[in-house]
Amino acid sequence: MRTAPQAPPPDACPPSAGTGGAAARRYHAQHGSVLPTIDPAAGSTAPRRHPGVPVIPLPYPPVFPSPPADRGPAASLECLGALLALLNGVTRIDWTDAGVGAGRPVPSGGGTYPGEVYAATASGLCHYLPSAHALELLSRTDLRAELARSLDQPPVDQPPLEQPESVLLITSRLDANLARYGPFGHRLQALDTGALTGQALTLLESAGAAPTAHARFADEELGRLLGLDYGAERVHAVVTARAPGAIAPGAPLLRRRTARSGFEPVPVPSAALRTVLEEAARPVPLDHAAPADCDLYVVAHRVTGLEPGCHRLDPRTGQLAPVTGDATPRGLFPPGGPGELAGFEAACAVLVTGDYESGYPGYGDRWYRMLNLRAGVIGQRIGLAAARAGLGAGLRCDVDTRAADAVLRTHRDRTTLLAVLLGQERGNGSPSCQLLGGKGPL
Repeated sequence: MRTAPQAPPPDACPPSAGTGGAAARRYHAQHGSVLPTIDPAAGSTAPRRHPGVPVIPLPYPPVFPSPPADRGPAASLECLGALLALLNGVTRIDWTDAGVGAGRPVPSGGGTYPGEVYAATASGLCHYLPSAHALELLSRTDLRAELARSLDQPPVDQPPLEQPESVLLITSRLDANLARYGPFGHRLQALDTGALTGQALTLLESAGAAPTAHARFADEELGRLLGLDYGAERVHAVVTARAPGAIAPGAPLLRRRTARSGFEPVPVPSAALRTVLEEAARPVPLDHAAPADCDLYVVAHRVTGLEPGCHRLDPRTGQLAPVTGDATPRGLFPPGGPGELAGFEAACAVLVTGDYESGYPGYGDRWYRMLNLRAGVIGQRIGLAAARAGLGAGLRCDVDTRAADAVLRTHRDRTTLLAVLLGQERGNGSPSCQLLGGKGPL
């Protein structure tokens, strides 16, 4: 069992603008936008385990709705178990051409799942094991105050240096997908972190816990508190919140999954698309203001009531303004690849775009990860909103960035961060067995 860590020095989180983003620019030019040569046979590193520590089984299937947290440690453990199951647990069994796989509630680039989830509560620090739905107890020490002091900004509604009631730490195994994707995998990890963060925010908001996602913190200090090998695994996001109440798994949350069966080439109503865009455009509770927030574009192909072509969502009015009429979702992807076929079948593509240059002066190299994290949050919201609207969704990173950016025809330094294809999923989708049941407003 780990002993209580020492408090971090006062300057544990110095300003991060030292290089002005020079290192991030070099990485993006070489690896961050040009698609790599992918080795589909290469595996990913195994999920994180901590041998020799106590393992606490969680109730499975989780209890929904969970009892209120003020009814004792057992009820608190049930609340935490329900939250973690819907955040990163095994929620279904999928049958694909490759065989049987464990379905997660969030997508991951290439299905590599580099993210790990740690939880800090009054009872100690734990690491979540999705395959076993159990907790590894790393320390019985309450580390919430120390963790909060490593953040650039204190949690919302919490005075400085006072501990939040709940802390989730999302890490990434740095070599998790590099064998398959090369250095491009680092960008996928940032997007994956965003998807997990978006799921955590959705769940905690539904539980009335007023969450805040943090992307600015003392990386090495947080790694020391968690006992991480800094060269192998690093904290990419922290989510602080009040103690969550009951979490009921809503039907859209359980229906959200990648439309691996493809899309029926049929139109979708524009009203359904607009509900998805409204959800995607909601403010994200992050610990920093974006110098230029992520803009959303729609490349329509088969949307009833919307002309084909590229349209920009006006964040002030919520209206779609035409940009160009000669763009198609198919043209956003490299010819001959799986993205081109998926784009041809899809009714439309929603492009999440951002401005790297606007953030480098204030945040330095860290801005690259921060911006892609924000895009991942938005992508996860689009997937959940699509499930609520009865649509299939597919988050894709294999966009031909130059082709997509040419379609945008914007005068600002915007670039495409993520594409989400929407449409009616083919047939009933890939066969799957839901392991969790429940109804709710999510």
